[in-house]
Amino acid sequence: MEIIGNDKSSQDFLSCEYCDYITCKKSNFDKHLLTLKHKKLQNGNKKVAKVASSDSTCKTCNQKYKTISGLWKHNKKCNNQFILDIINQDDNVKDFLIEQNKLLIEQLSQQNKSLIEQNTKLFEISKNNNTNIVGTMNNVNSNNKFNINLFLNETCKDAINLSDFVNQIHLSVNDLEETGKLGYAEGISKIFIKNLNDIVFTHRPIHCSDSKRDILYIKDGNQWTKDDEQKSCLTKAIKQVANKNIKQIPEWQKANPDYQNPESKQNDKYMKMICEVMSGSTKEEQQKNYNKIIKNIVKEVVIDKNH
Repeated sequence: MEIIGNDKSSQDFLSCEYCDYITCKKSNFDKHLLTLKHKKLQNGNKKVAKVASSDSTCKTCNQKYKTISGLWKHNKKCNNQFILDIINQDDNVKDFLIEQNKLLIEQLSQQNKSLIEQNTKLFEISKNNNTNIVGTMNNVNSNNKFNINLFLNETCKDAINLSDFVNQIHLSVNDLEETGKLGYAEGISKIFIKNLNDIVFTHRPIHCSDSKRDILYIKDGNQWTKDDEQKSCLTKAIKQVANKNIKQIPEWQKANPDYQNPESKQNDKYMKMICEVMSGSTKEEQQKNYNKIIKNIVKEVVIDKNH
């Protein structure tokens, strides 16, 4: 019996030299020992000598072995050792491998250099494109920036003067009664805005460029000017419209002669109306009412800068 393989990591094989039998299981090998064939060969029957077949020849070094198990043991060492022997014995092979290694390193170095150059070019192209985009956006923003002077002097060149606008407002007793119902601020706002809405937007005498800060532009004397922080120009126009409304009182009195009777409904209506058509009993109250009217007017005259 021959045991093939003796290192701990290898699988041990059991081989019968009489029968050319190989197995890795001892149980199978024990059964083989009990076979009639084995006993005959073991008891002296001569076995016909076999010429080693090509299956028992090492394909690396052409060494022949009588058994497959012997060839198997040989192959474990032969292949790697054969290659090492060739390399160690032939300096030309070593030189060739060294040269190939140098060429490989050089090729990798050239590839890395080429990649770095490409990345640098791409970065420069990207940076230039970003600069062009920013410049283009700045130009677009500059071109699209709203020009209030151009809007007023060109688009709104046919606008009416504020004084002419106020002069053409015609009020009636109904406007007076409406102010009595709504109150001074809402009543005068309604009169002012109604007459503004009767005019084409570009022909109006008032425009607002900033509703948050109430920045107003007024046309009067055939020229556009920016109203001051106190909104003096617009406040003056509001007072003029309010005075026109007050002037309707005599007409109302003629239409309602019973207003003088303290116990009549006309008297109650008259007293309430008189209180409401006045701007206020104090300067603070008057200014508060003017500010409310200005806010209401601003909402109607804000410039749409997108058109």
